[in-house]
Amino acid sequence: MKIALLPFCLAAASAFSAHPVATTRSSRTDALRAASSLRPDGKKSEFDKPLHKVASTVPVASPKALSERERAKLPDVMLDADYILTIGVAALCPLIIWYHPSYDPAGGPSLIGVAGGLFHALFAALLWVQTRRVRCVFEKDSFEFYNIKGPKLDLEKGAWLETKPDNYVVGTLNRWKYDKITNYGFFPSLEFPVIVFFKETETDEKKWNRWFAAFDGYGRGQPHFFPGKLVGRNKQSDDTST
Repeated sequence: MKIALLPFCLAAASAFSAHPVATTRSSRTDALRAASSLRPDGKKSEFDKPLHKVASTVPVASPKALSERERAKLPDVMLDADYILTIGVAALCPLIIWYHPSYDPAGGPSLIGVAGGLFHALFAALLWVQTRRVRCVFEKDSFEFYNIKGPKLDLEKGAWLETKPDNYVVGTLNRWKYDKITNYGFFPSLEFPVIVFFKETETDEKKWNRWFAAFDGYGRGQPHFFPGKLVGRNKQSDDTST
């Protein structure tokens, strides 16, 4: 009996054994494209297109490509203040209070809505103060953040730029050289940079793991974040700081 069952056991085991796969990656891709383009009426399917298309970016000229004499002629550029982020956050305050559902039988405003609205009002006030007094200046080889000091914080009426206190995270000046920046980004986009990110190696490597930088698993520099819409943006600054 055992000998009679042996062929059946061998046949069952062979069903789970590994077999060499002769289909290559290209043939699988071709088969997938062919299957996606099949329609009962014989017409071409809207899915009959490449599975992946490599996008290329337009190269941007770097100031490093300029000669020392040409770089010396580059003017310093100060970005103008942009209050659009402040206005947007402030506009959320009454909207949150008005539209948040209320559970008060008398029909009064929701306490949660009032708290959320006041939070946005305070945050908008902070953004307004920072936007009014902080300026970013792009120089020939680096950029730096300054505070405006003087009458009415108006540079045209006698106010002046003063170097900001040392960076509260790493304890260094808020000034970084372009050739020490290894990575940067604009969120959500370059056209509307609410948050600007960049990573530099000018800071001592021993300080790269402080505060939020401790969560950076890539390393290779000290990360920085700042509100991009507070310092504004213009075409001249884009050309100088690229």
